[in-house]
Parts: sequence; C-alpha cells; structure tokens
Amino acid sequence: MSSELLTPYDPAKYLTDDEDIEVFLADAEGTGDAGYIARAREVAERAKAMNQTRNEACSDSDYADLDSPEA
Repeated sequence: MSSELLTPYDPAKYLTDDEDIEVFLADAEGTGDAGYIARAREVAERAKAMNQTRNEACSDSDYADLDSPEA
C-alpha cells in the first residue's frame, strides 16, 4: 500500500459570500444525511466568520485608499 501526501482542503475558504453558503447548505440538506448536514453547517459558520474577518480587515480605516491620487 502506498502512502500519498494530501493537501489539507478547507471548503470554508471558498464560500466567499452568502449566496455560496446558501447553495452549499442546500446541497447538504438535499442529501438527507444528518451527519453530513451537521458538518456542512459547521463549515458554513466557519466561512461566515472568515468572511466577516476579511470584510473587517478590508474596510479598516488604517489602510490607505490605493486608488486615491494622494496614495
């Protein structure tokens, strides 16, 4: 038996907006598998937290507006 080195995959990183999250959860619900649905909900919550953190960091007033002529 060979061993393969796998790269960690976090689906939450790719759920970048509410619509993506809704589709992800709807697909999970469609399986009818309670364990899978519960895990999908955890992923969705992590994605929401990551998105909120990203949005807060991007809107931080400490960053200069690089598109402005003064930058």
